[in-house]
Amino acid sequence: MDNLIKIDYVTDIFYLGLEDDDCHILIDEVEYGTWDEFDQINLEFEKPRYRNVREKLGLILELIQHSDQVQYTFPPRTKHEMNGGVKIASRRGARLQEVEVFNLYFRFRSHLAGDGIALMYKSPSSPKERIILLPDDTEQRYIEEQQLYLKEARSLILKGQMDTDEQNNLLENLRLLNVHERCAQSLEHEFGHVLNVREFESLKITPNDVILIYKWFQNTGYMFNVDKRFPDFGGLLVEDKLHVLKEALVEDYRISLNMASERGKFILPNKYCFSGDFQNPDLLKEGVDLMKRMLNNQITSQARRPASSSDFDSITAFHAVVDRRKKKKWVAGTKSLTEDIIQRDLEELERSSLNQVAVTRL
Repeated sequence: MDNLIKIDYVTDIFYLGLEDDDCHILIDEVEYGTWDEFDQINLEFEKPRYRNVREKLGLILELIQHSDQVQYTFPPRTKHEMNGGVKIASRRGARLQEVEVFNLYFRFRSHLAGDGIALMYKSPSSPKERIILLPDDTEQRYIEEQQLYLKEARSLILKGQMDTDEQNNLLENLRLLNVHERCAQSLEHEFGHVLNVREFESLKITPNDVILIYKWFQNTGYMFNVDKRFPDFGGLLVEDKLHVLKEALVEDYRISLNMASERGKFILPNKYCFSGDFQNPDLLKEGVDLMKRMLNNQITSQARRPASSSDFDSITAFHAVVDRRKKKKWVAGTKSLTEDIIQRDLEELERSSLNQVAVTRL
């Protein structure tokens, strides 16, 4: 099984009504052959007998170059999980009909970060963005997330930093998780990345325009919101700040979809801002409101634009945030960004941009 190249993909999403059962998803599957054949094709790609196979392998060839980049460390998601997740995310407003949705039976690590739980990227061979679900033990993941978030809540309550009513609210939200719901959360997250990069495209900002991206988060005020929600945000390296900002933004998009359709339920906390949100829920509301203004043109638009991003592992993110909160003895609302830090960040980004240009010219 591990030597077979296999994917599922959504061929159609159509609606007959407003309920979950009225959304119909058509899923097909393709087996491309074995990884041994794949490596042979890459070695002898000019030979006529491999040309038709290479065309068939188009998607896989865009993702990886050799079978040693492939990982079979997690069970593949079932079509049943994929179907349920797509239904829920689509009903909530993630316009998955605008993108191509795939379910890979393997993880990978190449020029793209395919070792997380999901991936979104723009294919050079397709006018659509692609959202790729990657193998994961989804049930084990959401059970562990439930345990970890409740553990953090208990810790904050003991310190007098979280209200018991908010703990009860968290418990009610986490109880909504199941395999289909957790899959939907990943799809909503990835579609948030699609909208984020579409907005950058509309502003003529490329992925390499790191200074413009930093200033966009600064000028919209979102950077200062995250500063109050993430432990000692100002102390992060500038590249880590950008990573947290991008991830927190699309997490707030995901949460906004949940809240709008599930009577205010966020269901799954923001993977980077959860500790601050537990302590002061108004900061979450502020973040969601800012996100809506920042991505409004894309939320209300049907236009398609290129994008690329990977969903960072939620369990890894949890431990990083909690360790940082404890080490810094951080309390939500504490501001760590200063004018000096922002100026240093911009200077560092300027140097990295110049270095990138120098490397490109060599």
